[in-house]
Amino acid sequence: ITISMQQRRPHSTLAVATGSGNGPSNREDRRLERRMAKERREGGGVKKLKRVKRNKYRKSSWGWQSDPYFQLAFFSFGLLSLFGITIFRMFHHSGSGPRSFHKMQQPKEGEYNSDNINTGGSLLSRMRGGIRYIIPESMKLVGEKKKWYGELRREYDTEILPKDDERSLEFVEAERKRQGVYKQSPDAQTPYDINNCPDHPPEGYPIQWPVLDVLDNWPTDDPTPELHTEIFQGICIFDYRTELHKANQYRHKEVPFVMRNDPAVARTAERWNHGWRRSGKDEEPGYMEKLLMGKEDTMRRTEYSPNNHFMYWVDRRNREEKKKAAKMLRERKNNGEDVHGGFGRGNQEEMKEAMHEQEKLNKLRHLLEDAQEYLSDHKDDDEAKGEVAKLQHKVKKAKEKKKQEQMESWQPPTENLRMTYLDWLEHANVTDDKLGPDNPHWYFRLIGCGAMGDHTEDGSCDKGSSEWLFDELTFFQPREEEERPFYLIEPKQQKGIHCRFGMKGVIAENHFDLSRNAITLLGGQRRYILAHPNQCNNMNLLPRGHPSARHSAVDWSNPDLENFPTFDQAHVNEVVMQPGDVLYLPTNWFHYIISLELNMQCNTRSGGEKIYREEINDCGF
Repeated sequence: ITISMQQRRPHSTLAVATGSGNGPSNREDRRLERRMAKERREGGGVKKLKRVKRNKYRKSSWGWQSDPYFQLAFFSFGLLSLFGITIFRMFHHSGSGPRSFHKMQQPKEGEYNSDNINTGGSLLSRMRGGIRYIIPESMKLVGEKKKWYGELRREYDTEILPKDDERSLEFVEAERKRQGVYKQSPDAQTPYDINNCPDHPPEGYPIQWPVLDVLDNWPTDDPTPELHTEIFQGICIFDYRTELHKANQYRHKEVPFVMRNDPAVARTAERWNHGWRRSGKDEEPGYMEKLLMGKEDTMRRTEYSPNNHFMYWVDRRNREEKKKAAKMLRERKNNGEDVHGGFGRGNQEEMKEAMHEQEKLNKLRHLLEDAQEYLSDHKDDDEAKGEVAKLQHKVKKAKEKKKQEQMESWQPPTENLRMTYLDWLEHANVTDDKLGPDNPHWYFRLIGCGAMGDHTEDGSCDKGSSEWLFDELTFFQPREEEERPFYLIEPKQQKGIHCRFGMKGVIAENHFDLSRNAITLLGGQRRYILAHPNQCNNMNLLPRGHPSARHSAVDWSNPDLENFPTFDQAHVNEVVMQPGDVLYLPTNWFHYIISLELNMQCNTRSGGEKIYREEINDCGF
């Protein structure tokens, strides 16, 4: 028995019996239904309906496309996963496995300067400061942006040496007392008090004295300040907290002075000196060692001299001469000889000969200028034309002879090396019995390029740059307008930040620079002997074109007055710089520097003035 039931097919008025499903009657009924539906459509009674395309996802087993609750759950799961990963990375050191929340893994020896070290810090401090520590007063376009430096600063800024200006100022004051207080020599009286100067530079400022009196009072080869506390100081010392208005007037007049008790400078000095003079290797490394050593440490510029004299030079040898000198040096080193490419400041008599050749050349140039001036007014004078041609030939020959004789007798005063900070420190931090003017000395250098970029044409910046100097020395940052630091006059003209670490006894020869200078001492002591640009003719400068042009040919440790008779007519003054001091040195002022102990000095330049150009031009520059 087949049980039948009726159902109405879609869009049909017939009730169709359904049963077992495949009998003849069912097929006939369906054909009948289709004919009747066609007739109704053709008669216009019923409008043909479009077939609706079925959504292929409608009956999906997952159903997530159409279920908003499923979508919300899926999104929540992803968000919670991301949050969990973030928390996990806060508690676990990347690449080193899990670490305890309270007990942080200590970095291994040599890992201080590395992005891979475990930097510690509580969860609260990490959440408050973010994953990356923002260094106070840092700039967007200059400075160090790597994580290792930010974490090192986080450690010192928040735990070891949090900002406290009074504590930092007390530190530099204590350093000055430890090093000793300098006072005026009885033979060096001034009409003004150098520690309480008038609001405006007095007439004749700064007072200067005969150079031989200053050198006799304290010979330059003697780096023992405890035996020489009376000096010939002529420049003022201003307190940043109370005498900034005075310093501004002196700076406007382009005269030198020393600024003291600047809290920003004191903070840097305190940080750089933290653990700097540790006595043993078992002690905790100091800040500078953490900053300059580690897996990412760079072999930085270091200068070597066979004695205590360091004279700047530019290598003017041709390529073949350079190759020949380098080959000879390499062969001697391969033979086991302890040799270097630096030969000291050079013989004064040879320097005098170089100056004589320059004097001859200058005389010929003056004659040529006079002859050309006469010819310009007498263009038809054939005899004048011949004289000009003759002098031009003589000038050309004099130039060739000067260059040839200079290079025949000249040798590089120093050798430029690459060395790590600790390697330099091992050479430099020695006892007095290993020091002496005739023993080797090393000069360590750091460079923050800033806007200069890498690979400058003059070699003043390179890949070994230390961009964190702009974060350390915020008072030398190239900020504009109201944010401009006091020590920078033209921030756009800044030529980076340069630091030189000197060992006791190092001498930087007397010279002048073509731009204004701001010089800060952050550790140790340095003695500066200064001279006005109007002393140029008495300084006996090596001429333009010489590898050490702008530097005095006179050995101030042992002046040769027979070859340089005008030197004893020079007048100078001096000042001893101590931690936290900043010396403002105007354009073209002469300076001769002696390191009185292991020290750290940094400077920056920002444009120049033409106020002293006439005096410098008289010397042939």
